[in-house]
Amino acid sequence: MKKVIIFGDTSFAGIVAEYIHTDTPDQVVAYTLDAAYLDRRTRFEGLPLVSFESVHERYPPDDHYFLVAISAAARNKHLNSQKIAAVRALGYRLYTFIHSTAFVASSASIAENVLIFPHAIVEPRATIHEGVFIRSGAYVSHETEIGAYSYLAPKCTFSGKVITGSHCFFGTNSTIRDRVTIGQDVVIGAGAVVLKNLDNEAIIKAAESKLLDRDRFSLKL
Repeated sequence: MKKVIIFGDTSFAGIVAEYIHTDTPDQVVAYTLDAAYLDRRTRFEGLPLVSFESVHERYPPDDHYFLVAISAAARNKHLNSQKIAAVRALGYRLYTFIHSTAFVASSASIAENVLIFPHAIVEPRATIHEGVFIRSGAYVSHETEIGAYSYLAPKCTFSGKVITGSHCFFGTNSTIRDRVTIGQDVVIGAGAVVLKNLDNEAIIKAAESKLLDRDRFSLKL
């Protein structure tokens, strides 16, 4: 059994903890935040909430693993990569979670502080770099490389041999065609389809569905 500390106090951190509790023998023992954001709170989701500055005193690095679970909203600020570096500096080992219903090929490469949620698929020879979060039902096809600290929302799809830079966000049901290369800090909106290479900091939005007048569908008897 591994004892895990989670950095974060959002609903996302709580969801991750619930998956760990219900799907593994491991145990989340505490949450942590920078002291400036504690606001005198000492508990979160029924567990201790301690300052990051003092976490190593109460939960020694030799006996605990660390998971940085910062939500998607903060990822474009590179907070996740900065905090992972700070965790390493304290001497902690980083924790990776792969849900039992996910499929990860034996030839795929999975780095540290990676989350792979239920029913996600990572095909052979894919590479998932550090700090990547793959939500439920996402599909990473063969020989695709997902850059560090990227976020894959539910049911996004990557065809074969896609390469992405770091700190990217891929919205729900977005689709990336095969052999496309995507730069760093790219945002792909929900439902968007990417058919060509994208430069750093590109933002892609799908067209919204059109709201129709209900009278057009009324029956005339």
